[in-house]
Amino acid sequence: MRPKFLIWIRPAPESPPRIPLADDPGLGFACLFTISTPFYHSTPTEGNVRTCRQRVLQELLAIRHSREFPKNRKGLMTSKKGKRVGERLAELLMASGIDRVFGLPGGQTLPLYDGIRRFPGRISHVLMRDERSAGYAADAYARMSGRTGVCDGTVGPGATNLISPLAEAFCSSIPVLAIISDVALGWEHRRTRGNASQALDQMDMFKPVSKWQVRVTDPRSLDAIFSQALRVATTGKPGPVVLCVPDDVGSTHVEFGPLPEVSNAASYPRFRMAPDPADLARAVAALSQARRPVLLVGGGGHISGCYDQVKALAERLQAPVISSISGKGIISERHPLAFGVTGTFGSPVARNIHREADLVFFIGCKAGQLTTFGYQAPDAGTPLIHLEIDPEEVGRNFPGSLPLVADAAVGLDAVLAAGEGLQPATGWDLARYANARARWYKEMTDPAREPTAPLRAQAIMGVINEYVTDTDTAVADASLASGWAACYLTFATAGRRSVAPRGLAGLGWGSPAAVGVALAREKRGRILHFAGDGGFSYSLQEMEVMTRAQLPIVTFIFNNDTLGWIKHVQRDHYDQNYISTDYSHIDFAQVARGFGLRSYNVTTLDDLRGALENEQDATGPALIDIISDQWETPVQGLFEAPAESERERPEREPATAYSA
Repeated sequence: MRPKFLIWIRPAPESPPRIPLADDPGLGFACLFTISTPFYHSTPTEGNVRTCRQRVLQELLAIRHSREFPKNRKGLMTSKKGKRVGERLAELLMASGIDRVFGLPGGQTLPLYDGIRRFPGRISHVLMRDERSAGYAADAYARMSGRTGVCDGTVGPGATNLISPLAEAFCSSIPVLAIISDVALGWEHRRTRGNASQALDQMDMFKPVSKWQVRVTDPRSLDAIFSQALRVATTGKPGPVVLCVPDDVGSTHVEFGPLPEVSNAASYPRFRMAPDPADLARAVAALSQARRPVLLVGGGGHISGCYDQVKALAERLQAPVISSISGKGIISERHPLAFGVTGTFGSPVARNIHREADLVFFIGCKAGQLTTFGYQAPDAGTPLIHLEIDPEEVGRNFPGSLPLVADAAVGLDAVLAAGEGLQPATGWDLARYANARARWYKEMTDPAREPTAPLRAQAIMGVINEYVTDTDTAVADASLASGWAACYLTFATAGRRSVAPRGLAGLGWGSPAAVGVALAREKRGRILHFAGDGGFSYSLQEMEVMTRAQLPIVTFIFNNDTLGWIKHVQRDHYDQNYISTDYSHIDFAQVARGFGLRSYNVTTLDDLRGALENEQDATGPALIDIISDQWETPVQGLFEAPAESERERPEREPATAYSA
């Protein structure tokens, strides 16, 4: 028997005719005499080659006129029947209560974009200027809306840009669904070092910054995977999940069944746990014995929405309420029991209450480094109750804490029911603390101190606070801007009225977060965005989004031409040896005008008042560029040790420059 010869059919030198492989041009064209699989023939004669060409043409014509295609150009079984996976994904998003997706398109994510395009008025895509900004906007949107935020990024560089935003959401317990694309399933062996365009091992990269990472390999499993992704994101301690839809999967047509029941699946918290009865009894007993109890509430309080419960328990015990930055606003900041933010970015009055308490009740709070002055407050031996949805957090930093593993609202309801006989605490002189706080605020914001440039940030915040209304929301960028907003803004109503990136605390969060908050609030009230010049430079391009959408965002830039936090540390701990902290001056007001914003240059407090007067009833975005002092700081416990009271305060463990 003659051996078979391999014949590759090549195109003729002249341009051959091109035949579309399908009615859908997205599946591409085939050169008439070019095939990707070898044909075997017994004899390599010219006649047999012509026979092969005829067979190839017959096959291509058969494919052209058929609605069923054996394979698309990337190898996945596909059909024109049904709908694209990208369209189904858009339907699932809408059915679960998601109406916005933040992102930046890539070729491999276009099936999702086309799916969103098909449902105008029901779901929209918010085009950002950077995938990092898309992730930050989705994070802030989730914080303010109570629904999972959604962002997208294309394979490779789009996906890698989502790492920092997802890390912030993960460490802040915010549910975000990140939809990314990937190379075709059949190209897995070509992933190494970008052999296939933009390919890398994306899924392992997301493991440290998300609760779950899943790739859709079978389009028929999309519904179940999507439902599970939202379940993971919104249950227990919420957090981000990564849904990867490879290029060929997203464009595949499938005959899907009815939509699964996912109504409101994007809302969080999804399920609410009650505390163990024995733990509850011990906690109530501890509260009954305390003379100076304090409620210290973190961001978990906002996730749970335990505003009424915190107020009720505080009033029953006559216990002061303090918070982490993430917990700011858990009670009206004008309530007589509200004493503001504690920790590194807090007020000295809140710090003293924190350290003088004889029982600290952590509520929805990690009791992390900055909130507890490097794990030094409360003092060793102080009784602690820790109400937290995640059992791993209870006792992590303060062993011996009485556990209450539960949703914050449900847990406090249980405490209120079991503690009907609790009496007001007798050990606090609340009037003294209230007077001390009023004196401190008046002194720090005194406009008579340095009324011209460079302006003190405390005085700047004092003037801004005069113009804050009940419909305003504050967004603070990382670093010192977070502290200025936390300490000096006061809101009359309880609720998440202020957000800041306390999970990873990366600079540049503020501008895209302001976009997300503005869209979540659907333009109800102004967004007051605070940033330093260093942080604002990371994401100033998002001013274009603010202008395009005409969002009511007023940005305040503390412009001192320096990286303040770093410069302060170099002054106090590196013998004033400064390196890489100073920038040349940028006129951000002029930059903002180029993006279409109203803008103001401020060098006096009167300038600032004039700008704020103009912005009271204005619409659309604006920027106020304020020349500020570079040596002022809201930080406590970073550059000097906390003040000691009369009592001995044994340290829990050695302090550092960042926690002393």
